[in-house]
Amino acid sequence: MTEQFTTRQIYLKDLSFQVPSGASIFTDAWKPQVKIDVKVSHAQVQGGLTEVVLTISVVGTNNGGTAFMIEVLQAGIFQVSGFGGEALDRILLGKCPAMLLPYAREVIDSTLMRARFPALILDPIDFETNWRSLKQAV
Repeated sequence: MTEQFTTRQIYLKDLSFQVPSGASIFTDAWKPQVKIDVKVSHAQVQGGLTEVVLTISVVGTNNGGTAFMIEVLQAGIFQVSGFGGEALDRILLGKCPAMLLPYAREVIDSTLMRARFPALILDPIDFETNWRSLKQAV
């Protein structure tokens, strides 16, 4: 079987944003702490296609209160065939989320800026190097 990898679609699957403290968060001195969680999942869809979902959850706190919570599910539909074992895992848990990350980073940054929070530029994530640890988390 011939190996094939193509991107069919990249899309924003879900976006959740909250400012639990409301207006009071904007009256305190801004010294935020940020916690970031990253997950990758994948599932077969019709026609031999695979949906890969990169979930990034960010919680920002300031002076003991929750300033913002944002969760982005950035997804892609990929045609992946002819690969098996570790090669398939490396694509689904390494290459695909690496392709989705720039889109998710932009959604997070622009959403926070539109809500009048300072820009949050997430550090790059080397999914292709860390795909083995992601496999254990799936």
